[in-house]
Amino acid sequence: MCQANFMNYFDVSYNSLTGQIPKCIIDLSRSLVVLNLEGNKFHGTIPLTYPKSCKLKMINLSRNQLEGSMPSSLANCLDLEVLDIGRNHINDTFPSWLGGPPKLHILVLRHNHFHGKIGRPNAGLAEPLEYDYSITIANKGNDMQCTKILTVFRVIDFSGNNFTGTIPSCIGELRGLQALNLSNNDLQGEILPSLVHMTDLESLDLSNNKLSGEIPQGLTQLTFLEVFNVSYNFLMGPIPQGRQFGAFDNNSFPGNSRLCGPPLSKRCGNAFEPSPSNAIAESNTDGGDSMLIDWIIRCLGCVSEFAVGCAFGKYLTDRNHE
Repeated sequence: MCQANFMNYFDVSYNSLTGQIPKCIIDLSRSLVVLNLEGNKFHGTIPLTYPKSCKLKMINLSRNQLEGSMPSSLANCLDLEVLDIGRNHINDTFPSWLGGPPKLHILVLRHNHFHGKIGRPNAGLAEPLEYDYSITIANKGNDMQCTKILTVFRVIDFSGNNFTGTIPSCIGELRGLQALNLSNNDLQGEILPSLVHMTDLESLDLSNNKLSGEIPQGLTQLTFLEVFNVSYNFLMGPIPQGRQFGAFDNNSFPGNSRLCGPPLSKRCGNAFEPSPSNAIAESNTDGGDSMLIDWIIRCLGCVSEFAVGCAFGKYLTDRNHE
């Protein structure tokens, strides 16, 4: 492998390869376009120094045993469109330096040990080049294979980390977003009313955080919303009624003892007493197993709209795939 100086595609996904990622990957990045090591048993750290001549468009290191931090030199890979490091043991803060690659549209961070506040990469949006590859994403509780990614995914998945602070306000300005998964973190504050602007949103998972306040009534305007999960937070008050919210059952709301109204059996009174500011969220006894989205993208700096072209394969349940 290390002698193949003109290799463009290297895909050894879903084997039983072990050891550390060869450092010669750094040299190969001058010619490699796609590097896919998903689903192996690689350990150690991600190679640290990527040159400014890096040609990589896709890096998929997911489902391994990698640790350490994300190398900031990946910002030198200016053609990078997809970076998937999901389901490893990476321990780092939010990689705001990822504003460097101007074409980066897909970022998988889920199920690592990221911590701190979710930042905003400082970069514009450029149109990506078209090329063929596949990547596993999870949507609406299932894994699916997505092939032939043509433009930009309209999704964000930072689930299963230790992010703190509030939901970044710029997310509400991503009007083309189709799926948002911030579940299983340590986020606080209220659900942003500005999420109502994401009129293409189909999946919204904010479960297993410490969010407080009421569910914004305006979310009923999200007519494409098929999956909604705010379980195990501090939410209070009446559940919004009408449109898509009529299709959500009790499974969308458990662990919020101060919520009321259909589909819950608890009725709302005329006035609702605010919860104490130091209230403690109900614990989730199932361990917060992530349900949604292997969906992946950066929180771009207030980009108003995305476009997407993607062919979806068959559904596989997330737990069976693990």
